[in-house]
Amino acid sequence: MNFRSLLHYLWKIPLCGFLFFIGFMPGGQLATMMGLSAPEMPMGADPAIIAQSTLLTSLLLALGLSAVSRGLSGGFLSRWLILFFFTWIAYGVNTYFEAMIFSTMSAASLYAVVLYLPASLFCSAAVAWLFPPVLKGEGFFTRTRSFFAGRTLGSWAWRLFAAFLAFPLAYFIFGNLIAPIVLPYYLQGSNELALPGWGQLLPVIAIRSLFFLLACLPILIAWNLSNRRLFLTLGLALFILVGGIAMIQAYWLPTVLRVTHGLEIFADEMVYAGALVLLFGKHLTQPESGQALAPAR
Repeated sequence: MNFRSLLHYLWKIPLCGFLFFIGFMPGGQLATMMGLSAPEMPMGADPAIIAQSTLLTSLLLALGLSAVSRGLSGGFLSRWLILFFFTWIAYGVNTYFEAMIFSTMSAASLYAVVLYLPASLFCSAAVAWLFPPVLKGEGFFTRTRSFFAGRTLGSWAWRLFAAFLAFPLAYFIFGNLIAPIVLPYYLQGSNELALPGWGQLLPVIAIRSLFFLLACLPILIAWNLSNRRLFLTLGLALFILVGGIAMIQAYWLPTVLRVTHGLEIFADEMVYAGALVLLFGKHLTQPESGQALAPAR
């Protein structure tokens, strides 16, 4: 990145982040119109501090989305919708499902899901407009046809099933590794934390895995750069949306809990992104320019 590109980022990223932040205003109004009550703040949380941290972490969100946008092919509209769906699912809907069983905090409310909808729309539109693709490539529908035509039905079946299992496997592996550190906080029920039973946990994990696959699949289809860049970009963007921002904002939680969960989420999302790239990434012999290529099976 040269100095001129850096200057562009210095004003584009704050603008995109600010649009995400102000999107909470129409989001709150929409949730109220739908009859959803605004949840109470977590115990020990200061609304002013939360607002300040949300504004700052919106910059991190915009930075992650800009990296994704640069690697997508297609026009503005398709990239906008891809980024919007990815952001809203990974940050809004996923947070709701996670908080629904692990806590009684404010995120465990449908109000939050609606709240993030306009914010995701505004920010994604700005990112798609201000951060055009490095290689424009083909349109999304053309890419989709070639993407799914490149493998047999049997190949797609086992790859999709493996991708569905990838998130739960990473979740349980790294969750078990940090359990000795974090479990006491959940058993005590401190800081509005809760420990779900298997009857609650397994269905939610399955739903989250399906949503993550649906949110990431358009990115995999439209990606026009290398597999290595896809792995790094998708993994870091997922980390930011799934838990990186939340762990920064949740200052009322014990530091050891925030750091441990932050490392766990980072490992989860990088492994998950790696699995998706191995299962659905471009064939290693394919060039980045989007030229006519032999199908990978």
